[in-house]
Amino acid sequence: MEPAPELIALVERILRNYQLGDGGAVIDVVSREPGTVLIGFDEAEWWEGFDTIAALMRVQIQEAHELVQFDHLVMHANAWKEGTVGWVSARVSGAGAAPGTGTRFTFVFHEEGAFWRVVQWHTSLPTSNEDALGVTLTTSLDEILVMVQGDATELAPTAPDGSVTIMFTDIQGSTSLMESLGEARWLELLAWHDGVVKQQTAVFGGSVVKSQGDGFMLAFPAAGAAAACAVAIQRALGAGWTGVSLPVRIGLHNGNVKTEAGDFFGRTVVVAARVGGAASGGEILVTQPVQECLGGAFTFDGVRSLTLKGLAGQFAVFPLVWR
Repeated sequence: MEPAPELIALVERILRNYQLGDGGAVIDVVSREPGTVLIGFDEAEWWEGFDTIAALMRVQIQEAHELVQFDHLVMHANAWKEGTVGWVSARVSGAGAAPGTGTRFTFVFHEEGAFWRVVQWHTSLPTSNEDALGVTLTTSLDEILVMVQGDATELAPTAPDGSVTIMFTDIQGSTSLMESLGEARWLELLAWHDGVVKQQTAVFGGSVVKSQGDGFMLAFPAAGAAAACAVAIQRALGAGWTGVSLPVRIGLHNGNVKTEAGDFFGRTVVVAARVGGAASGGEILVTQPVQECLGGAFTFDGVRSLTLKGLAGQFAVFPLVWR
């Protein structure tokens, strides 16, 4: 499974053409395969087959396109692909008929010749569980993680091919920060920091290998999940703790490792640790193998060449843009 930024661009184009009322352009990306399905807001909006969906779109796009206007076309989107199948989830801010509703879209694509075409399109508007089910369900991620902490199924830290993406994190200037805060406040901040890192690691399917003072060694079976987790950690910690800025350095490297008693050893681990140490506070540095695995799903601020202590040769590292 690999990131698919081209599918995000395709979804943007689909939604923009819908907004412009260009039904022909939207219909063109719908698959002609018999299993194609379109699911909409209304209870009756479930249509199957290209001919039915095409006829529907010709009518509905003309009726609704002026009402479907987006402040920001795609506020948040994820896209992945494997073989000839790809999928996108997107959350869009709405204006016009339903201002600020945060419309959600999921698309499943099938690669047909030189084109990706939609085989399933599902649109929904958020509504509260109380309105839909008549009960209140737990939706807070913090609460969910606490509730399942003791019951979580342990995930394999390595990919099927035996590779693993190793992440090292640590707080830059931690000793000076501890001195300025005092020991009591420093310990409170450190507990908050540790909670953020562990929570985000769990969310993105990673494993905490070990903590090292004010930092962590983490392992992920997929480079994309590791990079997304690094971004989430920086954003959460970058918001600060009771007014205290927390500059964290993060380094990622991908490769094979030796495992023993839940720990990881080998050159991959050493490279990841050295890259993490070379990062600045608030920076995410990834090595070339990680950058290549990400396949354009993330933006990088150029490339740097580093000499890493104890390791031969030069290493290309890429600062990942997360702000």
